[in-house]
Amino acid sequence: MQNTPYLIPWFVSVALTLSMGVYAIRRRGHFAAIPFIAMCFFATLWAAGYIFEFGGASLDVKLLAVKIEYIGIIAVPLSWTAFALVYSGHGNWLTKRNIALALIFPILTLLVVWTSELHNWFFTEITLTTNEPLGLILIWNPPGWWFWLHAIYIYGILVFGTYLLVREYWNQRDVYRSQVVINVVAILLPWIANGIVIARLVPVDITSVVFSLSILILGWGFLRYEFLNIAPVAHRAVFESISDAVIVLDPRMKIVELNPAVLEIFGLQVNAVIGKSFHEVFHPWVYLDDQSLKKHGLRKEVILENDGKPSRWFDLYVSALRELPGQGGGWIVTFRDVTSLKENESALAIARDEAARANSFKSQLLANVSHELRTPLGIIMGYTDLLARKSYGELDEKQVSVLGKIRESTEYLEALVSGLLDQAQLDSGRLKLAAVPFEVRVVLGKTCGQLSILAESKKLEFSATISDDMPVSIVGDSQRMKQILVNLISNAIKFTEEGSVRVRIDRLDSTWWRMEVADTGPGIPANSIQTIFEPFRQLPEANRVMRKGYGLGLSITKQLIRLMGGDIVVESEVGKGTTFTATLPLVVEAENYE
Repeated sequence: MQNTPYLIPWFVSVALTLSMGVYAIRRRGHFAAIPFIAMCFFATLWAAGYIFEFGGASLDVKLLAVKIEYIGIIAVPLSWTAFALVYSGHGNWLTKRNIALALIFPILTLLVVWTSELHNWFFTEITLTTNEPLGLILIWNPPGWWFWLHAIYIYGILVFGTYLLVREYWNQRDVYRSQVVINVVAILLPWIANGIVIARLVPVDITSVVFSLSILILGWGFLRYEFLNIAPVAHRAVFESISDAVIVLDPRMKIVELNPAVLEIFGLQVNAVIGKSFHEVFHPWVYLDDQSLKKHGLRKEVILENDGKPSRWFDLYVSALRELPGQGGGWIVTFRDVTSLKENESALAIARDEAARANSFKSQLLANVSHELRTPLGIIMGYTDLLARKSYGELDEKQVSVLGKIRESTEYLEALVSGLLDQAQLDSGRLKLAAVPFEVRVVLGKTCGQLSILAESKKLEFSATISDDMPVSIVGDSQRMKQILVNLISNAIKFTEEGSVRVRIDRLDSTWWRMEVADTGPGIPANSIQTIFEPFRQLPEANRVMRKGYGLGLSITKQLIRLMGGDIVVESEVGKGTTFTATLPLVVEAENYE
């Protein structure tokens, strides 16, 4: 090796390009980092090869170094072009097929370089000369015809990559344009130096050294702008793919950017609106003064009416842009199409109103029909009783039996009518509860006295107890309380074939008391418990014996308890029985009456 201080710049170049390549490996998760890393390492190989070419003491060593150099000389521009493709949003062009086609000529060029002694296509003449103070240097002049093909190919792909970056520059703004400028400047420097070398304006090839300077510039770009983390194409792709109409305003309320959705919705041309004020462009559809536009979080409903087209509703939203160093802030105005939402809301409102009217009509009809049916049913029962008492003459046994069936059916109808009337009043909110003192023991005694006969007829054990700490008198609606007890106890007796029915009333604490009705009937399946309190719902036929019923008793019971401020729960196990527990607020007479 020649001992010359002129090798120092190339050693520095090797160190810089190698270090930057290692640094870029940490960012290899980004697709653009792969060609950049390759560019750094091939540049390292290029500079290292030139160290041996420049420092070698014999023609064989220098020629071998040149052949190694050309691996980097050819691969560096290819890597940079791949980097430019990815960076400008054309990474999809880097398919295996396209890469293979692009490598055909470079591989042939390497073969020509490595076999140059056989045909002189690349180097027509290779000699050594002494140049003080540089020492022995390799001279290849003039270059062969393949060299010029190689130069055209390399400079062609560099021009192509530069074109893509320059075009990207015009598509971007602010910090993204700075990235593009740095990239273009960084790649132009070494190839300008290479042109100087080819023109023999300097005695040594300074291209690899200048390229290390380019690596420094690109490295500064990574640290300053984080090239490999934020690519301009990502900004543009995301911005243009947003379905909402997005308008970016500068501090003076001038339009600086908008996405394709704006152009489509409002029928605008981008060149006709960029640089104009928001008011000037959008005043036909929406008016907002500067103060309103500068309110972060402002929302406004906008109706867009175009001739011959259906109206569209938009939700306008204003948000502030964070100020950047050396730049003013700005504003983002977003139009979100909420037409379908508005149409759904309108349809729901119409359906709700229609349902409310239908429900009101149903409740009114039930109330009127129930009220009108009570009078004839009462007359039927009255005449049935008169006939049964033989007020209109003697009756034989068969006639008496028929009258009994008439009365039984009439009582069933009267109970149904009463239930329908109660349900209609509950649905309409017209049912009012009394708030008068009554004795719980009296209500329980009368109710159980009337229903115990039903239990005895089925040979069921029937019991009713009330705890000693229960007040003698409480405030409430005694008739509705009795109705609740009748519904719960009669259901228990009706569905229990053997065993017992037990009723218990006790006091929970100073503010609550409880009614509990338990039976040993067939129980209720778990999947039916949630539906037994719904109007006109009864247990499936497979789970019960056919009995008369209209499915309103438990529904009315629950609604009455809720109206009283209480709640009812049910616990049941198939084959073992059911327990209904109603918890109600305890209002003692002394608290409301003096």
